[in-house]
Parts: sequence; C-alpha cells; structure tokens
Amino acid sequence: RLHVLHISTARELALFTPGPIAGKHITAEACVHHLFFAEEDYQTQGAGIKCNPAIKSAADRAALQQAVREDRIDVIATDHAPHTREEKAQLYFQAPSGLPLIQHALLSLLEHYHRGIFSLELIAEKTSHAVAELYQIDGRGYIREGYWADLVLVDLNRPFTVGPENVLSKCGWSPFDGYTFRSTVDATIVSGHLAYHNGRLNPVENGKRLRFLR
Repeated sequence: RLHVLHISTARELALFTPGPIAGKHITAEACVHHLFFAEEDYQTQGAGIKCNPAIKSAADRAALQQAVREDRIDVIATDHAPHTREEKAQLYFQAPSGLPLIQHALLSLLEHYHRGIFSLELIAEKTSHAVAELYQIDGRGYIREGYWADLVLVDLNRPFTVGPENVLSKCGWSPFDGYTFRSTVDATIVSGHLAYHNGRLNPVENGKRLRFLR
C-alpha cells in the first residue's frame, strides 16, 4: 500500500478513490491545519502558520473537508512541529515550516462538528479507528474489551480560549492563540493512565511499545 501525506489542494484529490481503507492500495492523509486555516489567515498569522505544504485557498479547504466526508481522505493527522516563538517570528522566508498542533488538534476538529461539517463519529473514525486500521496497530484505536484505554473526555458545551497560560507544548505558543473553541478537553487517558485532567498534566508513566499486526 502507498500512503500519501499532507494533501492540501482540490486538484490532488482527483488522484484518490472514495471508500473504505480495506479495499484500497493507495490511501491519503490531510492535516488539521489545512482543514482549519485558509490563505487569508496569513494576513494576521504570517509565518506563524507557515507549513509545508502551504495553507491554500478557502476553496481548497472546502474540498478537503468534502474529501474527508466522502472517505477520499482516509486519516487526519497533525504534522506537529513545535518550533519556538522566536524562530517563527523571523521574516517569512527565514522562518521554519511547521506548527505545534498536538494540544488543540481535536478542538479544531470539533469546531467542524459545531459548524455541521463533520460528525463526531467521523472525527473518531479519521483520527483513531482508521489510523489503527491503516497501520495495523494492535490493541489501539477502538473502545473495545482487551484494548488499551486511549481516551479523551470532552465537554462540547464549555468554551476554551487558547492563551500562553494554558499552552502545554514546550515551545510555549499555538497558532490558535486568542481563539475561543466551543469545546473543552477535560481529560486525556493514555494506555489507561490519566495523563491530563482539568488543565494539568499528570506525571507520565513509561510509554508502551506499539505492536503492529504485519
């Protein structure tokens, strides 16, 4: 199987087939920032949203969202790249490409739910179920007996405003600085361990080695 990363334009989408992963030899991924931002955001964000491939037009963004809904895009990823604020403050062509996205990836996708673009089931499918299926990860990706407990508890009705005081990435900033999401992550459980709760990280246990069924 060939897996193609970071689809960012409507033109590329014609190369991929809608449908379930199981029947595909070529699969595709889109990133949360290409699904959320559009080129007009450069006016306020500048190099803060510089990435590779670049953020494209609103029409491209809409085409990507449609491709997610019709299973032309198989999985959604972050391409997390936590460059420092100082690095990103350089002139556009000197600043590195990439954004810190792990912390707010789910909240950005839930905005699409609130706008009627994605269902909750689709978000779970593209960020969890399909990822486990695509990479054949053993014991992950589903809420099932015998599987590792990798869970996120979300309050869909409590807003969350991103600011320096609540950014947990060591780079200390987010491309969503100042943005108010309509949902809040209450807790994150990783391999059965409560890793995050009410705005605070808990002491991290040793990671668990992933097992692949191939």
